[in-house]
Amino acid sequence: MRLPKIYLVRHGETLWNAEGRYQGQLNSPLTKKGEEQAKANGEKLLKYLKSTDEFTFYSSPLGRASATAKIIADVIGFNKDKIVFDKRIQEVSYGIFEGKTKEYCKSELKEQFESREANKWSYTLEGGESYETVSIRVKEWLSTLDSNRAVVMVAHEMINRTLRGIYLGLENEVMLKLRQPNDVLILLDGGKEDVLQ
Repeated sequence: MRLPKIYLVRHGETLWNAEGRYQGQLNSPLTKKGEEQAKANGEKLLKYLKSTDEFTFYSSPLGRASATAKIIADVIGFNKDKIVFDKRIQEVSYGIFEGKTKEYCKSELKEQFESREANKWSYTLEGGESYETVSIRVKEWLSTLDSNRAVVMVAHEMINRTLRGIYLGLENEVMLKLRQPNDVLILLDGGKEDVLQ
């Protein structure tokens, strides 16, 4: 599968990010810092995009990604009505962990926490999804893209991690170690990635 150039953004910091809570498909609002991170990523994109006609703008429909995408659209002069919100790139569901802190899950949901840590790729939390399952929906989304048209994508750390693993052809163990802070813009192009300043 030939893939297009993808400018990959993670949503800005949220209240739950700051509190160390699992978000998954639940939501918490962007912090002031998160709004500034979204603006900064928009400013970075402006350096690389010549025209708003040269790319398709995709976003996860979850509130924190949607809010980030709309801030970026304002910065780059993109019509917000043309953002494509696609459920296939919404965050991995954390099931019973959602809204809870990592410390709480370590102590109160110890068995599931340890089982997931031992097998992050395939283990499915109660009511949640595994990376293995999520990779199927990300691949399905990728298969719909026009390889000749650039993409701007606003999503989430786990989704972006999965996408990068697929795009770069990484082993699962390597992919699972990838990180993307909220203020980092990544370019995927021709099977390689770069952090854009």
